[in-house]
Amino acid sequence: MNNSDLMTVADNKEKILKTNERQKEFYNSDAVAKKNLPSRIWSKIRNGVLNDYRKQFDITNRVYDQHKLWLGDLSDKKVLDLGCLRGNALSLYLASNSKKYIGIDLSDKAIGELQTKIDGVKTNDAQAIAVDFLSDDFAETDFDIIYAYGVLHHFEDFDLLISRLKEKLKPEGIVISYDPLETSVPIKLLRSAYRPFQSDKDWEWPFTKTVLRKLKNNFVILDQKGILGSSKYGLAYNFLPLSGAFKTSKIQKLIEKDWNPKKDKDVYKCMHLTMMFQNKS
Repeated sequence: MNNSDLMTVADNKEKILKTNERQKEFYNSDAVAKKNLPSRIWSKIRNGVLNDYRKQFDITNRVYDQHKLWLGDLSDKKVLDLGCLRGNALSLYLASNSKKYIGIDLSDKAIGELQTKIDGVKTNDAQAIAVDFLSDDFAETDFDIIYAYGVLHHFEDFDLLISRLKEKLKPEGIVISYDPLETSVPIKLLRSAYRPFQSDKDWEWPFTKTVLRKLKNNFVILDQKGILGSSKYGLAYNFLPLSGAFKTSKIQKLIEKDWNPKKDKDVYKCMHLTMMFQNKS
């Protein structure tokens, strides 16, 4: 890499750090509660109809259960809970069971709440820190596991993120992630129509096919599970005059097909993807 390239990388990193400062202000303020109309409409769809659908077929809990299987025995593990805000569904589980736990987020307000939760449970070595993952202020390294639930798609420069992940992981450390995809035509069109009006559009970058290829080129993909691929169309079954047992059976088959993708095209159909990938030694 020549001097010109180094300057470009440095300038880009500085730009992203400034964007992250605005992201911090967003999550520290009432802006989250006061989303604009398009954001509220999408939130209502995502947290309403889609959320009810996930609950009906226990999709969300299935993801968390899978993450616990991937995490395995944490008693001798150093774990980074990346972008955890005030604590995600597994934050206290990680804090209570790992040898060393560090939860980080941009929002000092949210991190303060997480630290209070951590203080309320029996832990070994656990702490919550308000810091930017890309900043030089975050000096911790040699993590066995980086848990990133709904986080990695917030990084616009994915090459920079990959470099940072590899730097922070042990040689064969793993990342467990969960992120939205923008790889199917219907979802891409929907997101394209909604994105210009999105309150947090400056730090929302759903995974593309290019991003997935970069992950495969830089890490060993140990496992991956698709969510709401063909099964998202199962919502339409609820409006058909068919028996409940028949509809449930058909939808379950679609969910299983998404959950166990055999080819890239099966992954690309999905709205979300959860992965376990390993640093190359």
